[in-house]
Amino acid sequence: MRKPTTIEFIGTPNSGKTDSINFLSKQLAEMNLQVELKQEDAEVVPTCIPKKTWERNLWIAQGQVKSLIESKFSTADVILFDRGFFDAMFWANFLVTQGVCTKEASDVLKSFLCSLDSQFTFKPDFLFIIDVSNEVSIRRRCSSTEYNENEVLVFSNNPFLDSYREELKKFYKTIDVPCFVLDTSNISISEMHDIVLKKVEEILNDVN
Repeated sequence: MRKPTTIEFIGTPNSGKTDSINFLSKQLAEMNLQVELKQEDAEVVPTCIPKKTWERNLWIAQGQVKSLIESKFSTADVILFDRGFFDAMFWANFLVTQGVCTKEASDVLKSFLCSLDSQFTFKPDFLFIIDVSNEVSIRRRCSSTEYNENEVLVFSNNPFLDSYREELKKFYKTIDVPCFVLDTSNISISEMHDIVLKKVEEILNDVN
């Protein structure tokens, strides 16, 4: 069975992660590559599961595991993950710092994910980490029409974003697959797209 090239995107809120993935998916398709996009599950969590709970994170993580299993049988050339294995690991760490879960609960989930990876190789071939300053993140969130008022309040405050970015920087220093960190604070959308596409073309050339 041919193995697709798997690329995961994670990043700070409003960094341009999802926008980059959608652009990349279209561009790769125009290059006659079969592309499969695995969307994040955070936007489709049942409303009965409260936000800021460990149960909510477990629900999202099980969706990520489902996508990882499906990818093993994909016939695509490239699979793009809008959050995946490493995102699940990051949130298991981050929610401990936010007081949402205990370290013991976090370790159980991380151990489970690592065990699955040792059996099925769930880690992506490459990881993009998209970052952005607090100021730009807040400006983008508040100007967006896609989020309700509660979501804007949660993701548009400096203490939360400071904590998020600090933990993300610690986390990506532990990554054991090739990765690329892109700060989108001072670049345009088109520049961001160009950088991401060029990097992915390099990845695919190395694979081939």
